[in-house]
Amino acid sequence: MSIRSCLAFVVLAFVSLSAAAQPPAAGGYHRIGLPSGASDRPFPYTVEVPSGWAVKESKESPGLWLGPVDANPPKDPRLIYVRISLVDLGDPEKAAANIRANDAKNDAWSAPLVEVRDLEGVKGVLVRMDSGTGATARSTLALKLPLEKGGVDFMASAPRAEFEKLLPIYERILLSVRRRAS
Repeated sequence: MSIRSCLAFVVLAFVSLSAAAQPPAAGGYHRIGLPSGASDRPFPYTVEVPSGWAVKESKESPGLWLGPVDANPPKDPRLIYVRISLVDLGDPEKAAANIRANDAKNDAWSAPLVEVRDLEGVKGVLVRMDSGTGATARSTLALKLPLEKGGVDFMASAPRAEFEKLLPIYERILLSVRRRAS
């Protein structure tokens, strides 16, 4: 076997092993990390987003936006908003109970879905919130996860009619969030 053949075999083996170690996400999605704002530590979660999506910032909001390159924050319903929350998510059951209790006291919005979800060892709260009526009716799907202090919210929101059409995409993205490997 010539040196060239050996080198080609080694390169092909390395490429095959690399692809096996990091399989592409199904359906044209890929996993991305998010900037943390701290140079010494990466953000503790990653998320799968459709190919062609980017991380965006807006002067109108303190968080980050995930969405198609042509989407403009904050109004585009295709966007996923990621924000730091002061709400402690150390006890997801308690957080879910608080959401349900607030829903019962407030007629301005409802939470028809409040679930504690385990995302590969990290427990968070998945909540759908509906507000408004008629032309102003909106729905938001949020995944609330713990951070060292407080939490992080991944949120997707749209007018109700659009929300129902986008819900499968919102669920696919939000439920793909995982703790970053150490």
